[in-house]
Amino acid sequence: MKGFTAAALAALALAACQEAPPKPQSGGLFPDVGTYQPANLPPKAQLTPTEVRYDLLVKLQTEMMVTGLSCKEEYADPIIFRTFSQWVVNNDDRILDTQDKLGRLLGKYNKGNGQRLFDTYRTKMANDESQRMQRMTQVAYCLARKDQFAEVVKYTPQQLDEYLNKSYELLHTRYNEVGAKTQTAAAPTDKAAATPAVKPKKKP
Repeated sequence: MKGFTAAALAALALAACQEAPPKPQSGGLFPDVGTYQPANLPPKAQLTPTEVRYDLLVKLQTEMMVTGLSCKEEYADPIIFRTFSQWVVNNDDRILDTQDKLGRLLGKYNKGNGQRLFDTYRTKMANDESQRMQRMTQVAYCLARKDQFAEVVKYTPQQLDEYLNKSYELLHTRYNEVGAKTQTAAAPTDKAAATPAVKPKKKP
């Protein structure tokens, strides 16, 4: 967590030109701050629908973290990062399991320890998010992320599942996806349950 936060803080110092404020997405989600592409995954990586949802949870955590680090003054909230940290604690088991699963996935395509591969992957995602904030200005970024941060920190596990399922429906075509598309974040399975074949009855 410390390395992740440090990398994001370093990226916040980068200067860039401004972007127009984001327009709300369709699908009942919060405004996006750009066209998300999972560009930091290995080019040949193939993800099941469950693994896509794992990645979308890391994306959400990254957005929440950058918001918590950057928007204290814009939200007039001196404990905003503490609020983010408590959200991580509340979802600790799920987040750690997600990190482990994505580390194993990355290990299929790159040499190295899965945890280290994941840390590198997550740091790149944090850098991208921080640079995105710089391009559109901190004030515009915080405005765009305000509703998301305020709502997501209050989510129950079921509400977080619903959020990830909506995100999946919007974004899954941007991944190199394999497997059935009926899996849910609430009950993830990498293989669809096999339906026993019914043998036709013999005619008398």
